[in-house]
Amino acid sequence: MTKREMPVYLFTGFLESGKTSFIQESLESEDFNSEEQVTLLLCCEEGEVEYEPEKFASGAVYIETIDEESDFNMLSLGRLENRYHPTRIVVEWNGMWLLDTLYGNMPPHWITYQEMCFAHAPTFLTYNQNMRNLVFDKLKSAEMVVFNRFSKMYDKMAFHKIVRTANRN
Repeated sequence: MTKREMPVYLFTGFLESGKTSFIQESLESEDFNSEEQVTLLLCCEEGEVEYEPEKFASGAVYIETIDEESDFNMLSLGRLENRYHPTRIVVEWNGMWLLDTLYGNMPPHWITYQEMCFAHAPTFLTYNQNMRNLVFDKLKSAEMVVFNRFSKMYDKMAFHKIVRTANRN
């Protein structure tokens, strides 16, 4: 039996980039939620901001934390899907884990509907200088890149050049 397509909304980036806040605001919005929607939120890192489920627009959001990269595998993901029967998956990906782990271990019927990369502008250039492979990994397949806390003091072209090198879209 073929399982129905499971939409996955993927949020990547590093600490303090705004992933949790963006997900929180999305799950609070009536526009992103409906009565029938059951969301499985997979948190692969703990940041400064914590989720406030009591503010979610829907009571059908289940939060699971995956602390170890090795625990993000088809068997554990299948168990979570069977436990909660979600209609969509939201993943807050750990910035220190490669996306190959995610894409290599997602069940085949899990389809990435949207991939967004968030970056903390004050630390982005330093991250790129010292951890270029991790930065490139998060940018290469992102459909949208958000630079939080960006000010006029930053050279916009330096950021643009890095993103364009990693992702021609």
